[in-house]
Amino acid sequence: MATDRKIKKIQARHILVATRELAEDLKKKIDEGEEFSKLAERYSECPSKKRGGDLGWFGKGAMVRPFEVAAFSAREGEVVGPVKTEFGWHLIYVYEVKDDVDPNAGPPTGDEDADDKTLRLVAENYAHEFMMLGYSSKKVLSLFTSPHFKAANTVYNVLGEQVINEVIARVFGQQAGAQAQAAPKSGEDKSS
Repeated sequence: MATDRKIKKIQARHILVATRELAEDLKKKIDEGEEFSKLAERYSECPSKKRGGDLGWFGKGAMVRPFEVAAFSAREGEVVGPVKTEFGWHLIYVYEVKDDVDPNAGPPTGDEDADDKTLRLVAENYAHEFMMLGYSSKKVLSLFTSPHFKAANTVYNVLGEQVINEVIARVFGQQAGAQAQAAPKSGEDKSS
């Protein structure tokens, strides 16, 4: 039996820095009219800085709890923070909110038509998000191949396993060869 359950998803950017003081200084600059994405590109310690801190669409359960609570409490167009997580201090700019999203159909990604450079950036963002969720580098490849992460799976299917392993290794600060050995092969048990 089909369900008509709808969920809330948001699109957000963030800036991740090491200290509360820097986050507060950046918040002042934003309040004074400086562009969030430019500050993210300059100051953020997250790989998403390459896209002005853009994290794309996400629902509840996709980010660490303090980040999620702040992001989902924000109104569309609002900048919240500083928010402390185990990764540092975040400023979060929620720029779009959808309250009635079909959980099986998220917004189109456009990943299928992107060039390799853009797809590598997208893959890096997904790997970083999975890392923020607490997954080990060994588990991340299996998340890219999972049908539950449709957009990440699309990127995997276009770029291939070798490129995705290189991206995962870079995000986790490992050598690509070591990651490829640690990652389960297609068809192997991924539950360990």
